[in-house]
Amino acid sequence: MKHIYILLLLLPVFLFSCRFLSSGKKGYDYCYNNGHGWYVARYGNDPVHVYVNGNGASLSPDGTRIAYTDEGASDHARRIGVFDLEAGKVSILDSGCHNCYGPVWSPDGSHLVYNAMIGKEWGIKCVDKDNKHPVELAVVSEDLLQATRDGGGFFSPTWSADGRKIAVQNLQGVYIFDLEGRMLRTIPFLQLDSAIQLSAQSSFFLTRKEDKLIFWGQEGVNDADAPAAVFVYDLALGKSQRISPKGYDCWRPTIVGDTVFCRGRHGNSLKENTYRMDMDGGHFKLAYRDRIDFSFAAR
Repeated sequence: MKHIYILLLLLPVFLFSCRFLSSGKKGYDYCYNNGHGWYVARYGNDPVHVYVNGNGASLSPDGTRIAYTDEGASDHARRIGVFDLEAGKVSILDSGCHNCYGPVWSPDGSHLVYNAMIGKEWGIKCVDKDNKHPVELAVVSEDLLQATRDGGGFFSPTWSADGRKIAVQNLQGVYIFDLEGRMLRTIPFLQLDSAIQLSAQSSFFLTRKEDKLIFWGQEGVNDADAPAAVFVYDLALGKSQRISPKGYDCWRPTIVGDTVFCRGRHGNSLKENTYRMDMDGGHFKLAYRDRIDFSFAAR
């Protein structure tokens, strides 16, 4: 009986210690840029300034690491950096790649895909978080030259929701690859909308059901000042529809569940904010003022 009494006395201390230890290892919920640098934050808490020598920060799904384009090399090469938010240390992945940028985490946080100069063309590479197996996924080869009918490289990789496929583009079309480097599907840009101007930075996201593509471009061919907008392309119907409203400049979307976040501005304003909307364009509203390039942990 005495032992049971002692255990009951110690139980609250044990539970408190467990909660304390687990909360200490809790990852961050999102990261963003406000023009003065990169910040990470947990909902309901003040943001924390993160000092990395680069851009394009992407928060890991568990919220414990940031992948980014490192620009701190002495030879001015762009590399893939990962900043461990708990340890405060930077690791350079795939160090053999001397011109890599734009890392994107897989949904489970086990891998990163990124743009890489492979030979004389841009391609897409993938590396595991432990930096043991960098592989080439989308590479310009003779077979792919014939399949894509274009000599340009591949850009702007994104992951499917199940983490088994990536979507890339080469200024001529969208291509879906599996993680063995096999091309599964091709959607020529002309099928999207000939009035939409696309660039190497235009990214294409497969929706969770893989029945639609969310992407961004400029409404107006050969017009450098044309406003950017977010679109949805129905793969079954073969039709594109603008989902960001007129009067707004919106670009660089990212999908969180069934919500689309995008960087943008209203009218002639130079101030950039983050907006949110449903995948059909409904419930469009300001999400974060004066904060851009958001990346969210999986929750």
